[in-house]
Amino acid sequence: RQVEVEIDEEIERLLRELTEYLAGLAAQIDQTRSAMVECDIRFAQAHLSNQMQASPPEFSEGQLELQEIRHPLLVLNNENVVANTVRLDPENRILLLSGPNAGGKTVLLKSIGLAAQMARCGLPICAEPGSKLPFFTRLDVGVGDSQSVDAHLSTFAAHLKILDQATVAVGMDQLLLIDEICGSTDPEEGAALARSFIEAYSKNKVFAVITSHLGPLKSGWDENSGVIHGSLEYDGDSGSPTYQLIMGIPGQSLAIQTARRAGVRQDIVQRALEHLSPERKEFQEKLETLESANAEIERMKKRLQDEFKQTQKSKSKYEGLVLKFQRERENMLEQALKRAEQKVERMIEFAQVTDTFKKHESLQKVKTQLPEVIKAGPATGAARIDTPEEFTRRYPPGSRVFVSTIGRDAVVQGRPSPKGEVPILSNSMRLTVHWETLRPPQQAQNPTAEVIRKTAKYSYSANEGDRVVDLRGLSVDEAVSQLEIQLDTAALNKEERVKVIHGHGTDTLKRSVRSYLSRSIYVKKWTAGTPDSGGDGVTWIEIND
Repeated sequence: RQVEVEIDEEIERLLRELTEYLAGLAAQIDQTRSAMVECDIRFAQAHLSNQMQASPPEFSEGQLELQEIRHPLLVLNNENVVANTVRLDPENRILLLSGPNAGGKTVLLKSIGLAAQMARCGLPICAEPGSKLPFFTRLDVGVGDSQSVDAHLSTFAAHLKILDQATVAVGMDQLLLIDEICGSTDPEEGAALARSFIEAYSKNKVFAVITSHLGPLKSGWDENSGVIHGSLEYDGDSGSPTYQLIMGIPGQSLAIQTARRAGVRQDIVQRALEHLSPERKEFQEKLETLESANAEIERMKKRLQDEFKQTQKSKSKYEGLVLKFQRERENMLEQALKRAEQKVERMIEFAQVTDTFKKHESLQKVKTQLPEVIKAGPATGAARIDTPEEFTRRYPPGSRVFVSTIGRDAVVQGRPSPKGEVPILSNSMRLTVHWETLRPPQQAQNPTAEVIRKTAKYSYSANEGDRVVDLRGLSVDEAVSQLEIQLDTAALNKEERVKVIHGHGTDTLKRSVRSYLSRSIYVKKWTAGTPDSGGDGVTWIEIND
């Protein structure tokens, strides 16, 4: 028993400590709960908006424009909904809807009411973007049967009470939604009462959507009444409603056609037609003619709108094609201009070389003294290079090239790798670039440098300031690479000459070095060493200015 008491005391102690701890966090817990509720509401709104294909409305004083409005429940049920556009303004504030029974009047009225209420709640509405409406501070709704046995109210009395209460609403931030106004009584008296209520609503300058089958209400409204008619279209060919709103004209109730569509016995329907007065028949025929003409106008309007949209799409398409053509034309002109400039440059270079050739006694003598890469003629340097193999033939290791990525000349140090990368040397820096980024050098090599310089022999004696490059023991590639680095450094330091020691050996290294020197842009001239300055195992180089 003692153990149980101690356990209960320990549980009570733990609960007390937990309560005291949570009490200190009460404010934070309440804030977190409020934030979570707000997030849950926003997520629910977003999910509902996505399900209903809804759009946020714009609030506008004195303007109600609901574009392609739909009933949310019909959208959520994935039904094929006929969308309608409703426009009301300060001059036409009260929409008086008429038309066939089961034609969609009440659904349209409820769609407008739901849009107004959803907008008040901060929800998107089932309408297209750009829809606008006032922020209604009050909605009076008279839809359905409001009779009450306890309150001793009949259907009609309850309806009149709602209509009377709505007369206190004043201003365009008030919305009235009344279905079948004064429809549950004698048509003549009901029409008189309905007109009186509508005139009161118009005087109060409220927005209202009212449905009615009462014939007298379909006429007798002047331009200053604030009332605009609207009707739901009826397809006379198929004998069924289209649920399409037509603004500006009243519609027929078509009770007899509705009875026929509902399956009422044919003899009863025929007898009902015989009971219609001649005046009523004439009125219906004229109204039917007006509705047919208006329906044809609406169809033509829709067809014109579709054609206009298609024309706009075609216009945008062809404008894009024109813009594309202009860009391509500019690119082609730019490329043609570049090719022309390159051709002119090559012609100038060729003319300069040809002029140089003419200054010498023998063109054949000049050609025999040019390096092999120059003997192919000036046109070879201008041809397009499409493969790494062509690049290697055009620019073997030791050739001068222009590097477009760094904007300066450099010397090729090797062949392109399988990835197309070429090692180069520029200002003592070794880089690896793709062969396609290399261009002919900006400072063109002078192929006649060997010809036009004097052929006299020179003798040099080593001075302490001369740079000495010892290549003995190196392979040809290693020697050429090392020599290029030293020549680049010597040119950068504005040194006048360099001594290269390559030895005799099999003469392979000596021939390779001198062959390279003959085409190097760093070399003004070179001579073999004299017996006093190292003999034929040494080559003296005079650096270009």
